[in-house]
Amino acid sequence: GAVIADESGQPVWEYPTPGEEVYNFQAQIYRGQPVLTWWQGKIVSGHGAGGYVIANQAYQPIAHVQGGAGLIGDLHEFLITTRGTALITSYVMTHTDLRVVGGSRSGLIQDAVFQEIDLTSGRVLLEWHSFGNIPLSESYWPLTQWSWDYVHLNSIDVDADGQLLVSSRNTHTVYKIDRRSGKIIWRLGGKHSDFAMGPGATFAWQHDARRQADGTITIFDNEGAPGGAPQSRAIVLAVDEQRRTASLKRQFLHPQ
Repeated sequence: GAVIADESGQPVWEYPTPGEEVYNFQAQIYRGQPVLTWWQGKIVSGHGAGGYVIANQAYQPIAHVQGGAGLIGDLHEFLITTRGTALITSYVMTHTDLRVVGGSRSGLIQDAVFQEIDLTSGRVLLEWHSFGNIPLSESYWPLTQWSWDYVHLNSIDVDADGQLLVSSRNTHTVYKIDRRSGKIIWRLGGKHSDFAMGPGATFAWQHDARRQADGTITIFDNEGAPGGAPQSRAIVLAVDEQRRTASLKRQFLHPQ
């Protein structure tokens, strides 16, 4: 379930969900009002299979949102935008030729998908697939005998110009994607970064790539697990899109 605790760690509100799990519990703005949102469902093949809940200031659920066009909502992202839409993640199992990465002729991959859904009508305004846009060779994830999660999208953010910043954990890359065409505008990090990464700016297995008001991009650099650095950290990157440079402005490390 979902829990709110005060600064001393004491729980002040709980929302039990027997038989289901809750992820991505957070505060957002919906129709000009503060709300709580979360994903609720079951874990299947390392991803969520469920839907999203919006609760009002009385902690009462006022909306339930599902993936569109038959897709199932994943736990990683549910971002309410100022346009009255929500950005969500999902996955589609797809057979493809994996010989380019040392696999079989008919391998099974997890095609990472995100949608933009109109919260009033439920209509899908945008659907983007990693397969066909992100080459298999960009992945750092070991090839598996079951469905290969070669991308693993885990956050979507609306950039200052309206385009989308998408974090792909298993390619160690943040992609800027054109909202209309779906084309990749640039890659930050990974095997084919369009930016020169300054000292300490490189990241791996990252989550939560967010553009901040001052123009920086904050990222949870999760390279302490499954490996790549002694510990994970939070980083603030100064990203110059004209000169195509990225430098470490600040980092947050656990003191122990």
